[in-house]
Amino acid sequence: MFLFTTHRHTTRELLNALRGGGAACPSSALHLYSQFRLRLRPSDPSHLARRAAVVTLRPLTAASSLPLISHFHGHLLRSNLLAYPQIASSLLRSYSLLSPPSAHQLFDQIPPATRNTYVLNVMLSSLCRSSDLDSARAFFDDIPDKDIVCWSTMLACYFSRGRLADGFAFFRSVTFTTDIAVDDVMLATLLTACTSAGLLPPFCRAIHGYAIRCAIPPSMHLGTALIDGYTKAGRLDYASRVFALVPHRNVIHWTAMICGMASHLCNNEAVQLFEEMCQRRVQPNEMTFTAALRACVNAGLVEKGRDFFKLMVDRYCLEPNIHHYGCMVDLYAKAGLLEDAYEVIKNMKVEPNVIIWTSLLTACKEFKNFEIAVEGIEKALALGISDENTGLYMLITDLYAMGGRWDGVIKIRRLMQEHNVWKNRGLSSIK
Repeated sequence: MFLFTTHRHTTRELLNALRGGGAACPSSALHLYSQFRLRLRPSDPSHLARRAAVVTLRPLTAASSLPLISHFHGHLLRSNLLAYPQIASSLLRSYSLLSPPSAHQLFDQIPPATRNTYVLNVMLSSLCRSSDLDSARAFFDDIPDKDIVCWSTMLACYFSRGRLADGFAFFRSVTFTTDIAVDDVMLATLLTACTSAGLLPPFCRAIHGYAIRCAIPPSMHLGTALIDGYTKAGRLDYASRVFALVPHRNVIHWTAMICGMASHLCNNEAVQLFEEMCQRRVQPNEMTFTAALRACVNAGLVEKGRDFFKLMVDRYCLEPNIHHYGCMVDLYAKAGLLEDAYEVIKNMKVEPNVIIWTSLLTACKEFKNFEIAVEGIEKALALGISDENTGLYMLITDLYAMGGRWDGVIKIRRLMQEHNVWKNRGLSSIK
C-alpha cells in the first residue's frame, strides 16, 4: 500500500519505510529508494543519503540479486557515494557474500582514504571465507591499526580451516604481544574451536577462568559458548552456574541449557527449565521445542509432550518440522500408544523419513501389533533403505515372522541378498 502513496511522504518518512517492512523485496526497496532520491533536497542532512543507500543494499543482498547489486553499484559511483566508508563497506560485504572476485575488484578501486578499519575488516572477512589462509594472513599483516574485530576474524579463520595449533598460537600472540583487550567474542570463538576438536574438558574451565580474571562478563556469545561447552564436557553443574550468572538471558541461553540437560538425561530438570522459560515470557524456538520434546520422550512424559506440541503450534505459531514429529512418534510409540503414533505420521505435513518409520516398527515389534506394522513396512520399503539403515531389514523380517507372513520373510531376505546385507551383518566398528 505504501508504494502507491509515496508522493505524500518526506525523505525521512521514505527512509523509515526503507528501514522497516516497506522494503521487504528488492523491487520495493529500489522503488522507495528512487522516490527518496527524487525528494532529496540540498538542505537535507548528507547522512540521510548515505543511510538510504546502506539500507537499500540489505534486501538486494538478502535476495542474492547480483545483477541488481551491480546496477546499484553503478548508481553509487555516479552519485559519488562510494567515497564514504559506510557505503563502501556495505557494498563490499554484499559482493563478498555473493561474488568474492567482485569484492576483491571493488576493494582495489576503493581510494586509500576511504579504507578505514571497518572497510579493511570486511575485506579480511571476505578473504577468510573465499581465499587461501596465506592470502588472508598476508592481508591481515598489512592492516596498520588492527582492532579486536580484525584479530577475532583472523582467529576464526584459522579454526574454520582446521588449523587448531596455529589458531591457539595466534591467540597467545594476541594476549602476550599486543595491547588488544580480548573480548567475549574472541573467547567464544576459542571455545567453539575447542568443542570441534574435542578439547573441552581441559580447556573449558581454563577459558572460563581467563574470562573471570579479565572481568569479561558472560554475554550472549560467551555465555552460550560456556553453557554449550560445559554441557558437552559433562559438567552440568558448571553450565548451570554460568546460566545463572548471564545477566540478560535470551532464547539461545535457555535453549543451550535445556539441550544440555536433555542430552545428559536430566529430563525432569529440562522440562522444568522449559516451563520456567515460558513463564518468564521468553519465546522458545524450534530447537527449544525439540529439546523439550526429547526430554519428554526420555522420561516417558506423554501428557507433557502432548501439551508442549500443542503449545508450539497454537500459542507460538511454529510449524512442526521432522524432528518435532519424530519426537511425538517416539513418545507415543515407546508408551505403547501405537494408534496415536501412527496418527501423527498420517497427519504430518512433511514426508516421514526412515527413522520415523523405524521408531514405529520397533514399537510394533515390542508391543506385538502386526496390523499397524504391515502399513508401516510398505511405506518404509517404498522410501528405500540406505546402507546406514540395513538393520531395518532385520526388523521387518522379524515383524513378518511375528505375523506369520513367511512370504514377506522370503521377500525381505531376497532384498538383503540383492543389497549384500549378509556380508555386513554382525560387523562392528569397535576394534
